[in-house]
Amino acid sequence: MSNKYKELINGFESRFRTLISEYKQLQEQNQLLRSELERKQNDLMQAHSEVLELRKKYDDLRTARNLGVTDGGRDESRQRIHKMVREIDKCLALLNE
Repeated sequence: MSNKYKELINGFESRFRTLISEYKQLQEQNQLLRSELERKQNDLMQAHSEVLELRKKYDDLRTARNLGVTDGGRDESRQRIHKMVREIDKCLALLNE
């Protein structure tokens, strides 16, 4: 009977070592996946920032285009801007009343 117990214990030890080895491999893989996830999140945040910056630039360009900023239309653009400022001043004056 002791030989049978030794075989059972040896089998258990072998399976236990295999289990520990697989556990360590899974820990390493998990760490790699976490690092990759963090890197991807950083890339996503950077891309999001770039998108926001590009949207702002696009809005600025669209506003400049709507104002008619060209070499020959500077006076007209200034008049439009002054008109917009006066309208804003009127709105502020109404709000202060």
